[in-house]
Amino acid sequence: MEFIIRPGTEDDLPEMLRLWREMMDFHARLEPRFRPLPPPAGEQAWEKHLREDVWGNESWCVFVAEADGRLIGQIMGVLRDQLPVFEPERYGYVTDVVVDPAARRHGVGRALFEALKAWFRERGVSHLQLGVAHNNPVSQAFWRAMGCTDYTDILWCDLEAR
Repeated sequence: MEFIIRPGTEDDLPEMLRLWREMMDFHARLEPRFRPLPPPAGEQAWEKHLREDVWGNESWCVFVAEADGRLIGQIMGVLRDQLPVFEPERYGYVTDVVVDPAARRHGVGRALFEALKAWFRERGVSHLQLGVAHNNPVSQAFWRAMGCTDYTDILWCDLEAR
C-alpha cells in the first residue's frame, strides 16, 4: 500500500472526525468505562477542541496518512511540562493515533509514529508518554513493537459504586 505522511490541516477535519469516531467506537467496544459522547455531539466537541486548542498552537502536532486522496490514519501529540521536581522538564505526549481498518498492517501506524517522534526530537524532547487501555491487546502490542515499555499504571475507582 502506498501512502504519504504529512502535517494535518483544518481542511482534513471531516476525514479526521471520521477516523476519530472509528477510534472512539473501537475503544468503547473494548472498555465499557471508555464513554465518548455519541454522534454528533462527540464530533462537534472534538472539532471545537481541534479548532480552539490544537490548530495554530506550537505545542501541538498533527500528522495524517493519505492514500489515493483519502485519509487513512492520523496521530496527534503535544509537548508537556513535567512538575518542577522531575527531569527532564519537557516530554512529548501521544494523545491519539488511529488507522483506518482497511489500511491496518501496512506500516501506516509506524510511519505516523516515526513522523511524530521526529517532530518531538526537533523540539529537544528526549522521551514521550502515552496511555493505552489495559483491555486493548492490539494497541498494547503495537506500542511495545514501537519500543514503548511499562512506566506507570492508571487505576480507576468508581465513587458511585462505593
